[in-house]
Amino acid sequence: MQVILTAIYLLVLSGFATLHLTSAFAAEFDKIDLPGDYPDFVTLKGEIKLGDSERFIEVIGDSSKVTVILESPGGIVKDALEIGAEIRLRNYATMVSADTGCYSACALIWVAGARRYMDPNSEIGFHAVYHEENGELRESGMGNAEVGAFLTHLGLRIEAIRYFTLAGPKDLLLLSPDKARSLGIDVFEQSGSDFITPQQAPTVDEYASRFSLYLILGQRCSRYFGTNLEFAKRHAIRAAETAAGMVSNESWIELWMREGEVNKRRLQEMGSLAFCLDLESRFRLAGLDTGIYGPSFDCRKAATQTEIAICRTPSLWAPDNANAAIYFWMMNNVDVATKKRIRGVQRDWLQYRNTCGGNDACLIEVYGTRLRELGEIELPG
Repeated sequence: MQVILTAIYLLVLSGFATLHLTSAFAAEFDKIDLPGDYPDFVTLKGEIKLGDSERFIEVIGDSSKVTVILESPGGIVKDALEIGAEIRLRNYATMVSADTGCYSACALIWVAGARRYMDPNSEIGFHAVYHEENGELRESGMGNAEVGAFLTHLGLRIEAIRYFTLAGPKDLLLLSPDKARSLGIDVFEQSGSDFITPQQAPTVDEYASRFSLYLILGQRCSRYFGTNLEFAKRHAIRAAETAAGMVSNESWIELWMREGEVNKRRLQEMGSLAFCLDLESRFRLAGLDTGIYGPSFDCRKAATQTEIAICRTPSLWAPDNANAAIYFWMMNNVDVATKKRIRGVQRDWLQYRNTCGGNDACLIEVYGTRLRELGEIELPG
């Protein structure tokens, strides 16, 4: 798939297009419409002028999947922000290819991409918004405020916004893939045939999130999943050590404390069980080690279609462990009469669960319903 997209991308750069719009001294737009499920490509080249945002909308039409390839010295910020807003609204990707430049207002368009592609040899440069006054270039407070509001709306943190508006009108701060990640900006890095995704090279913000979540996994979720505290600490430390090479100690502490507060609020809002199940799902889907390596029972002794299906379906391991943990905790903390009722309810539920046979989707739904019913029970730990 990636090889095919790379070949198509090279065709676009070579000038093959089905639609071309240009006007004197304004940016040029080219578009290639691709068949099937492949994204269309749109190139934007040249200085961004008044009215280019309207022309951009005319070029993209009703395309649902587009990668916008940028090469521009910048230009009118108003039009750039409108183009960027349209790109984000439509969930388009942006790209700056190797040995080409995207500066000033163009860089604001690039950062608006739902997926941002760049090459180590791309030049993406930022500086403060300016206007000309009495023959001199002066920073525009109102313009920088508009840019700041736009970047905030994109979800960028204050450090990134400061970086983008720090350089003076005659200067540029260039953004490398590593610098982007240190500012919390996901990038897809492509160099020749090599392709690095945000999952393979996360931002420092992602490492701060992992640090916080692994600690919660060990401290709060182990009661449901049986995860080892030392295991969780090792992974938290690994995230911190990786992040240490990306930002200063002061910035790192600020980041993980911020993430810790966010996760603390989510934990209170969702409840421990729902939060822990969500955490496990996030880690598992990202290919991260959750410390959960099977269901609550020994898969070597799995005898029924349902048990075999649970053993082969990692997304069911955490729910099964949580269900078993809550059941055994209740059985160990109630009187004899209540224990008898709980055992009967559990037996009935297991029989109902087993009607799913080997149907994974059915089992996921049954476990989900069961755990929502048990979600009010907070296990001590």
